[in-house]
Amino acid sequence: MAVTFPSGPLVSAQWLAEHQQQVVVLDCSVARTAATNGSTAFASGREIFLQQHLPGAQFADLFEQFSAPHASFLFTAPDARQMSEALQAVGVNQHSLIVTYDQLNGAYAARVWYLLAGVFGWNNVRVLDGGFPAWVQAQGTVEHGPAHAVSRGNIQLGSAQPMLVSTRQVEQQTRFPLVCALRREPFRQAHIPGSINLPYPELLDAAGLIDIGQVKSALHDAQITPPETLLLYCGGGINAAGLALALVASGYPITSLLLYDDSLNGWLSDPSRPVASDPT
Repeated sequence: MAVTFPSGPLVSAQWLAEHQQQVVVLDCSVARTAATNGSTAFASGREIFLQQHLPGAQFADLFEQFSAPHASFLFTAPDARQMSEALQAVGVNQHSLIVTYDQLNGAYAARVWYLLAGVFGWNNVRVLDGGFPAWVQAQGTVEHGPAHAVSRGNIQLGSAQPMLVSTRQVEQQTRFPLVCALRREPFRQAHIPGSINLPYPELLDAAGLIDIGQVKSALHDAQITPPETLLLYCGGGINAAGLALALVASGYPITSLLLYDDSLNGWLSDPSRPVASDPT
């Protein structure tokens, strides 16, 4: 019997437990630590994966595989060839079903989901709602050590859709609301002038699940009505993908959610660009 995904971008831990043998599970974890200067340092999550991961999961490396390898900024979107090769390496075929998760707040899993579903129009992908903690809470079983060997897949993604926006386009555009997914404190410190703040972490409940009621309330408070086209950004395109996931889970069309891929990393790289702040 063929397996089909539930509608919407999310699957529950219970659904995954019942269909785990019929999907490709990708652990998209990234290591995040506080640097000595107070900034955040990022590194491959491979060691996190080796310590613990969902049974049968493959590791999706957002540093060496699932991002452009020689880009100026971390987590820059790869092209179709790079993304296809990354997916082939973890056993994804043209008709595979993929479930992504991470061991933080789900934004890195959402990043891979957005690249596939939004940028490349490949819809056989969902995100595990609540990620690794939800799985442990519901099922408990985890694996340790390297991923199981898999046969190389044959997926070939098509051309990218015009969902990713460049810095030049952000400078020139005035049509779409700019929506920043950063937490409130970093948003107050620096953001693109005219931006609306919809912090992705505030759209999660106490268990780390996407809170649809909170998403709809946040949209109402921001006076945003679907399917109004939005231009999402954050620090480096990760929380923005999490925000896109939360919005689509609440019924927003993904085709209305553009993403500024370089985000503040790109905007702040030129000190001549205007920056707004709210120190209060």
